Amino acid sequence: MIKIDYLGEGVFQASNGKEVLKIDPSRYSPVELFITGMANCSAVDVVELAKRQGGNLKGLSMEVEYKRRDTYPKIFIEFHFIYKIEAEVEEIKAKRWVLSSLETYCSTINTVRATSKIYYSIYLNGNPIAYRETILSGGGEPQLESFDDDLEGLGCACCNS
Repeated sequence: MIKIDYLGEGVFQASNGKEVLKIDPSRYSPVELFITGMANCSAVDVVELAKRQGGNLKGLSMEVEYKRRDTYPKIFIEFHFIYKIEAEVEEIKAKRWVLSSLETYCSTINTVRATSKIYYSIYLNGNPIAYRETILSGGGEPQLESFDDDLEGLGCACCNS
């Protein structure tokens, strides 16, 4: 369970029962936290798969590019996950680590697959081994109800980033 408390001045506190995290949306928005969670979920998968398969992982960094609809709800329609892996491993094994995460293990990414197009790129030891390839995912433009009844024009304050 996650608990959120408003502390005032636009700042919130989140707790998972083990740790407390202060969230200031003016510095790091909920949307950015969501994307960070997806990237970190996949990064953990890749690291764990490398450990299990003896890939001698020396480093991993990720970047995530994304697109959202222009209208409310401003849902995600596209993600591009960019993996930069430093390891002594064959290209096919590094690619399997990434695809295993994207297609099977990472629950956060798999949650948005039905509504978002997912792309990935992989750089192994600085060399591109996959560039903007796709996995089976949604078309990126689902038809959802509008917020026409939002008479005060509030939309979603957390999603304006």
